[in-house]
Parts: sequence; C-alpha cells; structure tokens
Amino acid sequence: MRKVLSRRGRLWLAGLGVLTIATTSLGCRIAPTGRNEVESAMVAATPAPSAADTAGTLTPPASPGAATVRSAAVTAGAPGTSMTADGPTGSAATAQATAGWMSGVAAGTLTQANQWSAFRGRPVDVVVTFADRSSWETITHPWLGAGPEKFAGFPGTWVISQPFFPASGGDIGACASGAYNSHWQEFGRWLTNQGRAATVVRLAWEFNGSWFPWSASSRPGSWVGCFQQVVGAIRQTAAQVRIDWTMNAHTDGAFDFYPGDAYVDVIGIDTFDMWPASTDENSWNTQCNEAEGLCSVIRFARAHGKKFSVPEWGLVGKQDTGAAAAGQSGGDNPFYIRKMHDTFVANADVLSYEAYFNSPDAGNVHSALVNPTEQPNGAQTYALLW
Repeated sequence: MRKVLSRRGRLWLAGLGVLTIATTSLGCRIAPTGRNEVESAMVAATPAPSAADTAGTLTPPASPGAATVRSAAVTAGAPGTSMTADGPTGSAATAQATAGWMSGVAAGTLTQANQWSAFRGRPVDVVVTFADRSSWETITHPWLGAGPEKFAGFPGTWVISQPFFPASGGDIGACASGAYNSHWQEFGRWLTNQGRAATVVRLAWEFNGSWFPWSASSRPGSWVGCFQQVVGAIRQTAAQVRIDWTMNAHTDGAFDFYPGDAYVDVIGIDTFDMWPASTDENSWNTQCNEAEGLCSVIRFARAHGKKFSVPEWGLVGKQDTGAAAAGQSGGDNPFYIRKMHDTFVANADVLSYEAYFNSPDAGNVHSALVNPTEQPNGAQTYALLW
C-alpha cells in the first residue's frame, strides 16, 4: 500500500522539491522507503447516505457523540435498516456481527489474525493476504493453506492479492493475448483443490498507481484485456472465485480501466487517512468524494449492481511517512475510525468486506492499533465500535 502524489501532492512537491516518492509497498502511501520491506514481512512471516445518491454527494451519517458511540456500535444496521445520526432505527437493527459484511485484517499468519480478534473482541471473518510474486510457482501455488499458521483451517474467507505476472518478468501485452492463461488455470485448480474455490482474488490491485509493474499507465491499451484474460482463465478451473477490482484512493484515472461487469464481482478501494486527513466533516467529505474516493466507489458499485470492499484502510502516522512530511496525515485520529465505521454501517447492504491494515513497519503508514499500539486513541475507538 503505497501512496503516490495526488494532484495536491504534485503541486506540493514542485514547491518543496525534497519529497522522495517510494514506488514499492503494500498499497498506496507516500513513504521514504520501499514497499518490499512491508510485503516481504507479511509473506516471510508465514514461512515459505443510508444509500448512495448517484446524482450527488454521498454523506454518511454524522459521527455519534461520545454518549452514543456504544449504541451505534452494538446496534449497527442490517441491510434495509434506517440510519440516523445516532445509529440505526427500527426492528431490523441488529448487532454489527450480523450487519451483512465480512470484517478482518491484513495478516501473514494465523497468530496475527488471532491477535487482532482478541484486540477487538470479535472473530476475524476475512484475512487479506499477498502472494509471493517471485515466480509463477509461488503465484499459482501460494503459501496459504500449507499449515494451520498459514490459514489452512481458517474458518473465514481468504483474500489473495495477485499480480498479473511474476516480479521476475512479464508483459501486460502478452497477458492480454492470453500468453499466461495456463498459469492462471493452474491457480484456479489450486484454489479448487484447497477447497477455497470461492476465494476473493484482488487481481492487479492499486493498478491506478505507478508503483507496481502492472500499473495501468504502463500499457493502457492492453490493461483491460489482460485483466479479462486472467479472470477468464481462473474461472475455467475455479468457477466460484470472486474477483475484486481494487483501486488506490486519491490517484486519478481508475475508472477508465473498469474491465466490465462480467469480469468483476467486487469493486474495491484501498484508502487511508491522508490527502487530506479527515479531521472534520468537511475534510472527510472532501476525501471521500474525490473522483477515486470511498464514497465515489460506493456510488459506482451501486450503479453497477456490485458489492464494494475496502481491503486496506487505516490511520496514517505523523512521523516517518511522506504524507506526514507534507502535513497530510491524520495521526492518532479517532474521528476517521468513526467515519469509516459509520460509512460501513450506512452501506452494509452493498459492503462485501473490509480489512484494517495494521502496519508499524518503517517507512509505511504507521497505522498499527495493536502489536504495537502506535495510535492509542484510534485503537480505543476501533475496539469500541467493532
């Protein structure tokens, strides 16, 4: 998740001339070091409106005050529940655990997932993971499922983040011609043999950024064709697979590369508290309603009859991050946690899953709420709401 410069960021960089843009990390942040440190840590840790207004601005319910936070958390609305500023109303209101979406964490081991579950007092329904991209073998036969610590017996849902081709080499144009289809058919067979044919696959995630070799900007004429070829190949051997088309928030151009409803099951967005930080309703609405913001994704998903997902989300520290250096990170910001929760509740009818990105790694977002607790106020609010 690595954040490239937004429109605001590019102007800031031009004036300051000192910010180093890292181009390889676990998502989409500005940070001084590479993404490989974060992703390899996750892989190495496992050896081997109530409804969106399609014509206007989506504005989730206002964050409840301190006296109503617990009420909103305990009675989060199920699909169809009426939402007010104080939470859902009506007989359909239920506990959040049955609100209709899966909730989890990005994790490399079962231990990490269990720690997250203990922290919030609620089981993890979904784990967001990242395939080892070093070779076709590690892509088509990922590390997941090799043992209990690698989620072999995990009762929830796997989300596997997959590239178009290995880091050792590949070409989007060749992919679009079907050159790699046999590999993706093998991956589908692997999913089926694991008993995980309905796994969520985040194919070429954060494609609208420039930090991954599958960036849409590198081969705009072939990118959609490549995506379609890979999806078709996987479905030949794992017909139940769920394909998540995941963009990076605050980076332009994502919707130009929508592969089409026939090739997408879930519309995802990785979004963090930056560019701008959501410190009040105005800044939240600015970020959420950007062209590639969370609210815009929800509107798009509804318009296309799809579920949406937030596979990576979290706070952004005020030290050791590029966003912090630019004055664009929220730090220990409970307001952001509450707004994300409110948005999930208000749109539970179309939310497939969300997963917090709990990372203390140097040069990344410093979003950790537990092990270690980098953002204590945010951690307290998350544990209360979830």
